[in-house]
Amino acid sequence: LILAAMAGNSSKDGIAKLLTSSYSPLTILFIQFVTTSLILAPIVIKKNGVRRLIPDKLLPQALRSSFIAFGLGLFYWAINFINIADATAMVFVAPLIVTALSPAILGEPIGLRRTISVIIGFIGVLIILRPTMDGDRTGYFIALGAGIFLAAYYIANRKLANEAPILASTFYASFLGAIILSPLLLIFWSAPGISDFWILFGFTVLATLGQIFIISAFSFAAANIIAPFVYTQIIWA
Repeated sequence: LILAAMAGNSSKDGIAKLLTSSYSPLTILFIQFVTTSLILAPIVIKKNGVRRLIPDKLLPQALRSSFIAFGLGLFYWAINFINIADATAMVFVAPLIVTALSPAILGEPIGLRRTISVIIGFIGVLIILRPTMDGDRTGYFIALGAGIFLAAYYIANRKLANEAPILASTFYASFLGAIILSPLLLIFWSAPGISDFWILFGFTVLATLGQIFIISAFSFAAANIIAPFVYTQIIWA
């Protein structure tokens, strides 16, 4: 599941890079969240009932949504300043953070082999991507912030794994994320053009599938087991 998520995310991020030339990062992210919510809401109602559209534990779900909102929003912002390879290299600090914090936050032991595998994976990513670090320095700090928030999102997924069905959990992340972003749209909204319908449609489909697969993966395995596989995104990039 995490391998499928990373494959889809690689294509999604490439499309996001194209979209950032015409739309603000918050516009792109809001469209992603709203479309995912609209796709999943009727499915959740059919499978689990209308009651499942409202999370039992609102605050933790809202906190997780804020993590993904800030993580993705910062990443989409970062690629305005630096190329995707450099931004991806910075974001890939996320597995390192997940591995380091999972024992304390999740109570999941990591072991020496998992720690080494994550470190080697990160070094391998740097070797393959060979980030030039010659772009706007602001972009690197923004991308690093994205990696930190995405790490928090991964940990929150594991923490909330048993709180709701997978599709309902994915719906919460997007729906609450859209609500969190709404006030900012008064300043940063860019109206989408009809000519961009299909590229936006493909982007949101990939984003929806990616979120479902990520949340599913963290429901089935420990966070520090999943973390090293995040680096497989580089294969598809």
